[in-house]
Amino acid sequence: MSTSLPSAEPTPSPSRPALRKILHIAFWGVDAQTLARDIQAHALTQPGWTERLHITAHDLPHADCLEAMQTWLTSELQTSGTRPHLSLLVPSGAAQNANAGELQLRNALISAGVSFQVLYGATSEERIRNTTNAIALTAKAILPSSERACFVVSDIAKPINPRMRSWNCEKCSDPECEHRLFTGLLPA
Repeated sequence: MSTSLPSAEPTPSPSRPALRKILHIAFWGVDAQTLARDIQAHALTQPGWTERLHITAHDLPHADCLEAMQTWLTSELQTSGTRPHLSLLVPSGAAQNANAGELQLRNALISAGVSFQVLYGATSEERIRNTTNAIALTAKAILPSSERACFVVSDIAKPINPRMRSWNCEKCSDPECEHRLFTGLLPA
């Protein structure tokens, strides 16, 4: 199920043209609806964001095979009418609870050619901060300077280094995770 969240758009006047949505953000996953609502609320505190963001949330269906997931994804992309500029995969709260559906969703997004970022954060505040950083970086990368000015976030904290898994390092053996861990220990 896809939900497009409402925004607080001002009514256009004859002297002031309507602002257009310039960034389409899509949330995918188990907690997508909740995080999308949190981001919509956060956008109200950022001047110009609600007028320029189009946020959709796509709940993870209960699909037991890749073909069913791909059919669902195609339907969701057609319903939204456009490919998102930024797709954020919202994993379930803990990696132990990650289900096969999330893996199927990742495979379906890859097969559909939709690039995505996995959104990490143990708390709601961390996820909001990481989403805000992703929005600002996406705006910087794809929008002309005249349209991305409102997406500059003045209070961006240093991004939290995401953990690939929620178990201990001795059980992981992920080379990318080890590289990130050890390079994070080097002096800046």
